[in-house]
Amino acid sequence: MIISILYLLIGSVLLYFGADWMIKSSVHIASKLNISRFVIGLTIVAFGTSLPELGVSLKAALFNKSDIAIGNIIGSNITNVLLVLGLSSMFNPILISFSKIKKDILIYLFVCILLVFLLQNGILERWEGVLLFTGIIFYTIHSFVTDKSHDEDFEDLFSTWRRTIIFLVLGIILLYIGSESFIKGAVDFAKIIGVSDLIIGMSVVALGTSLPELVTSVFAAVKKEHSISVGNIIGSNLFNILSVLGLVSIIKPLSVESSIFRFEIPIMIAAGLLLIPISLRQRPISKVISLSMLFGYSVFICILFT
Repeated sequence: MIISILYLLIGSVLLYFGADWMIKSSVHIASKLNISRFVIGLTIVAFGTSLPELGVSLKAALFNKSDIAIGNIIGSNITNVLLVLGLSSMFNPILISFSKIKKDILIYLFVCILLVFLLQNGILERWEGVLLFTGIIFYTIHSFVTDKSHDEDFEDLFSTWRRTIIFLVLGIILLYIGSESFIKGAVDFAKIIGVSDLIIGMSVVALGTSLPELVTSVFAAVKKEHSISVGNIIGSNLFNILSVLGLVSIIKPLSVESSIFRFEIPIMIAAGLLLIPISLRQRPISKVISLSMLFGYSVFICILFT
């Protein structure tokens, strides 16, 4: 068990630094192209923080661990809303504008329903993966084309383009190695404690691969960069389904347990719906709501293991 935990810890550290370097370099590149914070959070940062999910899910699929791949994505989406947003708001109350997120949250909920429809036969096939991945391409292009907010200043994180590219490449390498270590530790840990791959994917793996989202959103909240924080969460959830599940299922079709339709997927959709009343309040997320979200996440994890 100690070896398994060690693999998980090493993988988590590598995933964190890999995502951190990749995100900072990506934001630097995007800022030079005069793109708004919200769109950066929704696209560049969201894609960067979803790379661990991509790496882990792809490795899981190649090792015939479809339950970990599917569980990782659904669990990560739940974690991003309840844990990441809840914890970020505890550090600094986040203000979510419904008018700003309306289009993207509706797209996300539509994508969730589409995923349910595609998984009805118990398998995510290659052509369905192509459909999902095509969706993320159009969504990304649409986000950049329709972005009209170019009036924000950015912190220059890297002094030269050469330094930016070096950290971008190093970040991607660390993400790859980290995903290798993390998936090995997760699979071994599942065998030792005798729980299903789906539960491990929903909990341990999902939490580990959500570390970049957690760190990025908390850091953004502390610096009062609410647009990046919120955009990162919504964008990451969209990328997880469209890009990660899409790309992974193109490479290797994913099978899924029917049990996720009774609990896990409804929770994922409910977490997404929760953003609507929160944003309609037109006030920063209060400590009570933040604590309620964190409590909800704790209950979700407890139910998984019981």
